[in-house]
Amino acid sequence: MIGRGVALQWRLWRSALNVLRRFIREQRLRCLAVAVVVAVMWALVAALVLGLLAFLGQPEYAALKDRLVESLLALFFFALFFLVAFSDAVLVWSALFRTRSAVFHASLPVTDSSIFWASYLEGGFWASWAVLALAVPLVLALATQAVHPLGYALGSTLAMLAFVACCMSTGSVLALAMARLLPVLRRHARLVLAIGAAALAGLAWLVLATYAGDAAGRVIGDVVGRLRFAENPFLPPAWAQQAMIASLSGRWRDAAYFIALLATCAGALAVAAEWIAGRRFRADLDALAGRLETRDRTASRPWRLLPLIPTDLSLLVAKDLRLFLRDPAQLMQFSMFFGMLAFYMLMLPRLGHAFREHDWWRPAVSLLNLTAVAMALATFTGRFVYPMLSLEGRRLWILALAPWPRERVVTAKLAFALLVGMPVSVGLVAMSGILLELSTAIISYQVLVIASMAVGLSACALGLGARLADYAEDNPAKLVAGYGGTVNLLASLVYTGLLILGAAVPLIAHQSRLSWLVGIVWTLGISAAWTTVAMRVAWSWFGRLDGTRHS
Repeated sequence: MIGRGVALQWRLWRSALNVLRRFIREQRLRCLAVAVVVAVMWALVAALVLGLLAFLGQPEYAALKDRLVESLLALFFFALFFLVAFSDAVLVWSALFRTRSAVFHASLPVTDSSIFWASYLEGGFWASWAVLALAVPLVLALATQAVHPLGYALGSTLAMLAFVACCMSTGSVLALAMARLLPVLRRHARLVLAIGAAALAGLAWLVLATYAGDAAGRVIGDVVGRLRFAENPFLPPAWAQQAMIASLSGRWRDAAYFIALLATCAGALAVAAEWIAGRRFRADLDALAGRLETRDRTASRPWRLLPLIPTDLSLLVAKDLRLFLRDPAQLMQFSMFFGMLAFYMLMLPRLGHAFREHDWWRPAVSLLNLTAVAMALATFTGRFVYPMLSLEGRRLWILALAPWPRERVVTAKLAFALLVGMPVSVGLVAMSGILLELSTAIISYQVLVIASMAVGLSACALGLGARLADYAEDNPAKLVAGYGGTVNLLASLVYTGLLILGAAVPLIAHQSRLSWLVGIVWTLGISAAWTTVAMRVAWSWFGRLDGTRHS
């Protein structure tokens, strides 16, 4: 039993080595692309942190510099904790209950605890990308403020490892709770959605209620006071922040205390998750894989077609929408992508008058917010839209016999992507402009830009998804992580950069009439050309069975 349990972890280790070897030997282009993207992201995050430290180093802010750095660091770890924990929950849940390997592992003479620990390590490895991409350059940039750089390097490394372990353990507990609650949530889906929407609306109202009564004057001091919620002493993000601050100032005893606190919490949650998995894994797997239908659910209900869309197109979009809503992993990832951005947008009122002191700050921050929403939109199209055509591989014979051309299927995928991605992204950009008190013209223009991005990014994902399709693969994660997914990522970054450049023209040129005209023509022209070319490629290549595999 023990030997077979160790074999699962050995399999993970060998798989990681094989992936790394394949990157270096067989997929050099993908390896180079990933390295370039990570390097650029590191450079941008490090430059942002160093610029902020230089700005706070001015004489008028020197007295509040240390306190503001603590508050911003607490907010960073607060957001990072939920990002990594929810990512890990989705990955661990998929590894335990969703994939084919989960059923295979359950049939082996291996203990449930061994299966859990293998999924725990696998999910934590893939979920820690956010720490690698965001936290590492932050830690390196803060090293310029350390009293003892070598001691800070050791303390910050141990703090980040303990923090990641705490996120992994929290995500594992959430994954097991999901498996327990999903059969109940499916039976009361509408009630759960209504309660969730009401809770989010109430939370937004509570946050925005502080906006009107905000008093001007203290600016940075006001910001510090309004970010104290992220420094709750009973939450792991506050412990990670205290460990980092103690390492910066050379208070090694305090740093060791908070690192030990993080490690103890991670261990306790991991042991609790192992205890739950040891008693519930196979029962929950059976409940998710073979749920009994009640008598009133045996008859299939008629599909509700979408209004204002042709019948055949509406039927295809309704099918994709129903599959999307039935997959808890996709819903959680979609909610995580845009929920974190919505949380950030709703935090703008709590920053007091920091962005109202200078007129150039608000458009600049709005442009950064537009870029953040565009990156989330590119992630959405890469993760959900790009694999859609390849996943139709086993049903191509049905589509070939259907009473509509295959080009109609591609158009339906585009309509689905816009139906899901555009309302959320447009709403976030509009909310950002309203909270920053921008003019109606700037808000409308940025809404036009993000809508054009939604169309172009969706079309790009479909074009490359058809051109580089692998109809033999049914795992969307492998399709996204393959060669085609990497090419789509790079193409999405190029397109996003082109439209962000157009969005910056009116702001740089002080909103002159000529700048508005140039920006609108640039945005619509690039978007129309990009979308037309991508959709023609998708229409031409979808369904060809003579393509090569790229996963």
